[in-house]
Amino acid sequence: MAVLLVVVAACLLSVGCGGGSKSTQSTQPDQPPVAATSHVLGDANAKVTIVEFSDFQCPYCKNFYTDTEPQIVSEYVDTGKAKFVYRQFPLSSIHQNAEIAAEGSECAAKVGGNDAFWRYHDKLFTNGYGNGTGLDSASLKQYAADLQLDTASFNTCLDSHATATAVSKDVSDGTSAGVGGTPTFFINGKKLVGAQPFSTFKVAIDAEL
Repeated sequence: MAVLLVVVAACLLSVGCGGGSKSTQSTQPDQPPVAATSHVLGDANAKVTIVEFSDFQCPYCKNFYTDTEPQIVSEYVDTGKAKFVYRQFPLSSIHQNAEIAAEGSECAAKVGGNDAFWRYHDKLFTNGYGNGTGLDSASLKQYAADLQLDTASFNTCLDSHATATAVSKDVSDGTSAGVGGTPTFFINGKKLVGAQPFSTFKVAIDAEL
């Protein structure tokens, strides 16, 4: 019985971080969680909106970034069918560097705009790990330098936690929309939980086209 419980727990945690890790898809639209300050990749007028609530230290979010996001971008974002929106949901209680990494990405946006945010987002998922390696303050500052951002402005922003309110707003909006773990997605308002394979996203996105 103990072995069975361990196996079941492992399965439930196989696609996401935190309390909302179980794979689910809502058939009823939730309130679309997109804010004016959200970071958008793709055509703003695209028919489908894909919103991700994510944590830069979550290994399942990294898996989604590595394995599935490129296929979504290639097939739907680059073709103008969908836009991809990133929102912060750092699980600070279990990921020690998730909050500062989220603030760092917001500082990149504050200093360099939307394009800088996405380039910095890529840096964090490429170089960061689930144990927090590569997401400490020194690393965050180095990434800003690597991307040739205004490092003085970035470092001041990071050290003063100037973007903490923006991160908190995303977390509050996500919680209100029913986000309990990462990654959690909303496809035209319909919730999809976990680092699902591309085939699962394809079915959900195609249903909205």
